[in-house]
Amino acid sequence: MKLTGIMADQKPRTQVVNGGTNTNQKLFITIMKTMYQTIKIKLAFFILLTIAVSCSKEKGENTIEVNKGIKLALTEAQFGGDNISLAKASAKASAAKPLAITQEVQSGPFTITAELTENTASSSGLKASSSKKAATSSLSLRGPVTYRVVAYETDGTYIDQSVGDAADSTQVFFGDKLIAGNKYTFVIYSLGSTTTPPPAAPTTNLYTAGTVNFDFTGFQENGSDLMYAIEKDVTILGNNTPTPLTAPLQHMFTRVSLLVDNSDATGTFGTANYLKGGYLSEVPVQAEWLSPFADATVDLSTGEVVAAVNESNVPPIANLNATARTFIVNQNRSNTFSIALTIPSGQIKIGHDVNAQAVSFNFSNAGLGLKPGFSYTMKLRFNSDRYVNALNVTRSATAADARYAVIGGHRWDRYNLGVANVNPATNNPDANPSVQALYGNYYQWGRQVPVANAYSGDGAIAGWNTTPAADGSWNNGTAAAPVKAALDPCGTGDRVPSQAEYTRLGTYTRHTSIGNWIPFSGTSAGLSDFTAAHIMTSKKSSDIKLSFPAAGHRETVDGSQRVRQSSAIYWLNTAVGGNDRALQGRGFQSSWDTQNYFKRAGYPVRCIQDKS
Repeated sequence: MKLTGIMADQKPRTQVVNGGTNTNQKLFITIMKTMYQTIKIKLAFFILLTIAVSCSKEKGENTIEVNKGIKLALTEAQFGGDNISLAKASAKASAAKPLAITQEVQSGPFTITAELTENTASSSGLKASSSKKAATSSLSLRGPVTYRVVAYETDGTYIDQSVGDAADSTQVFFGDKLIAGNKYTFVIYSLGSTTTPPPAAPTTNLYTAGTVNFDFTGFQENGSDLMYAIEKDVTILGNNTPTPLTAPLQHMFTRVSLLVDNSDATGTFGTANYLKGGYLSEVPVQAEWLSPFADATVDLSTGEVVAAVNESNVPPIANLNATARTFIVNQNRSNTFSIALTIPSGQIKIGHDVNAQAVSFNFSNAGLGLKPGFSYTMKLRFNSDRYVNALNVTRSATAADARYAVIGGHRWDRYNLGVANVNPATNNPDANPSVQALYGNYYQWGRQVPVANAYSGDGAIAGWNTTPAADGSWNNGTAAAPVKAALDPCGTGDRVPSQAEYTRLGTYTRHTSIGNWIPFSGTSAGLSDFTAAHIMTSKKSSDIKLSFPAAGHRETVDGSQRVRQSSAIYWLNTAVGGNDRALQGRGFQSSWDTQNYFKRAGYPVRCIQDKS
């Protein structure tokens, strides 16, 4: 009999007894074979599982952190001219005096002034500071300004680009394009438009072919204000955290705010601090830019203009008024840029004055032009207040024929109707105190012939007419559009003014008084002197004024003198209607108004040019 041992690396052997096979031994051998196969399978599975776990662990150690992209907190830098390559302006530059240039030209009756000033932190409402951060504001303050953000590898290789909305602070970009921990370069630019995104960037390398052509169709701020920023070597965050970009967008071109200045005169006439005021035109003003406007090609790696093509058809500026309009100029980023503007003839109308010739301004500043990144304001002032003769030719206040004063485009006689000497050189209409020779005649409303004068005495007038004149005796038109009637006492080319004309005069003037005044009373005979007068001085030109002697009136019943030295009341050309009263313009020691009184009373008349 033989017995074979069973080893892990040996096959079981059959045991033979008495020359035959034992059934139990066969069963044992079968079981042992099955166990061997099972052990082999489990051992192989264990080995595979160990390898898989090892690989999985290695893979887990090299997994890329989840990137949430970039998120922009966009701000725009204050206009101030900092070059984007400089961290801050030098001390010398910050101490430079802001540009301020004034030009004045004549166009027919008009003096037209243009004042160009460089805006500073204080004038633009921003707090002056050496901190760049303090000189910025959120771009979203303008509303949904569109911008474009472009992503590059640090060597300039293009990755992707997208359009954003400054009003949407939740936008995140390039979440699937960037790798956490890696560094990238980002370029952001905007034209300030709330409707149209800026043109796309090329999909080429930033440093070899990264230029964009901007084709401007208009030159107002919305759509032409190129703002630019570049952020280099930005490390992308992981852990689902957006990477913030905070560099402020720099203004690359030049901004000019253009408006009509209708403020009053300031300072003292005849001194260095005097500044003439201006009127708004009564018709829309259209101006035209003469400066070279250009389409620009910009290098996205620097923000600099590398080429520019001048526009040949620049749209005009329509309806220029007191509301500032902002325009973007100097698209070629020249430090010697000059701005030129023209106003065609017939565009400015104040009262009856219209500019007869075109007016042009050119601010070259001797080569020290409008700098890129700076903001300027150009104020235009229209003013035709002046003294003129009967032919409407400008004269000095004391010229012998300076008979009229123009205020608000209406020509007023400087003398009361009936004054004998109307030569300013020998009978000053603005004498202070006033004199009897300036009081002139008294008229009953609607009648052509005077009923008294300054030398008639204060007593009753014999034969005083107590019948009121008919409505329309001095005006064949309407209150709004008066037409001189046959009985109007004013001379050729002049007429009695309307209520609207007197109100206009009162609105455009400052009101003072001279001489001896007494309290206003309908029964007072007044003082015996003739020194009092109500003075209307142009708010826009402090050297132009009209003096209205306080002549009072002649009583309705007998023509006796009343309230001299307490009222400067003058007839207007319109009847109240339906009764025996007519309108008056009234001046007192410190106030003025319009009112009405009985037509049969006697008052002075101050004539105005006969224009409808």
